[in-house]
Amino acid sequence: MATSLTVTPLGSSFGARVLGADLRSAPSDESADEIKALLDEHLVLVFPGQFLDDTQHLAFALAFGRPYIHPAARVMGRTEARVEHIVDSVDQPPYQDRWHTDVSWDVEPPTYGTLRACEIPPRGGDTIWVDMRAAHDALSPLMQRLIADLEAWHDMGAGRSFAGKAGEDVALRMRELYPGATHPVVDVHTGSSRRYLNVNKEFTRRILGMTPDESEGVLRVLVDHAANPNFQMRHSWTLGDLVIWDERCTQHFAVADYLPARREMARAAVRAAS
Repeated sequence: MATSLTVTPLGSSFGARVLGADLRSAPSDESADEIKALLDEHLVLVFPGQFLDDTQHLAFALAFGRPYIHPAARVMGRTEARVEHIVDSVDQPPYQDRWHTDVSWDVEPPTYGTLRACEIPPRGGDTIWVDMRAAHDALSPLMQRLIADLEAWHDMGAGRSFAGKAGEDVALRMRELYPGATHPVVDVHTGSSRRYLNVNKEFTRRILGMTPDESEGVLRVLVDHAANPNFQMRHSWTLGDLVIWDERCTQHFAVADYLPARREMARAAVRAAS
């Protein structure tokens, strides 16, 4: 992999396009450290035109942490990480078109997510990310103090299921083994030492220590605030693109505006050492 990188910021507060990298070979420790430093600064990095296969994709992801196996795969007995393919079509309608942080309901959720474009529709199918550091900083000082020491409960929710009886069994088993997790409402990003909002509309259920009405009101304010376009960057995919992002202090939304066209993406996630 080339070490001479050209980095072009994409958003006002985060996101960058990176040229000059060849990700077909796993990055050296030096190159991985360089990319980690860019991730700490920009949170989302777009590497255009890489055209990786699954083996190369997984090798790239594993340069940034240990394998992260999704709870659904764990329930089905998988013990080794692999690249997962997300196919959205008329027969398999998309379900990622919601604001979320991947698997925030796990006790140890992934640190970095990676996604590559395998098949893209003629138009549409963008992905939007939100800088949750910028969202936190834009809150009033009073609100920042109010939420600084709060914790929230995250879970996968009752509505998420999988097709067929076997899929329902997997969903039930997931809820039994992974009922949810408590995380700070405001956390500190280790790479930049900046505070960020750690809530998302899809998986954050309630704020601990508050009445249901209080919790609902504060969460509504925070998730609506985080959806402000001022904190967003939007990526229009080109075939072969690979994107890596910091899961901790971002959330994202896969825009589902392309049916009946087909969209296929490949993803792998890792959990970095604390």
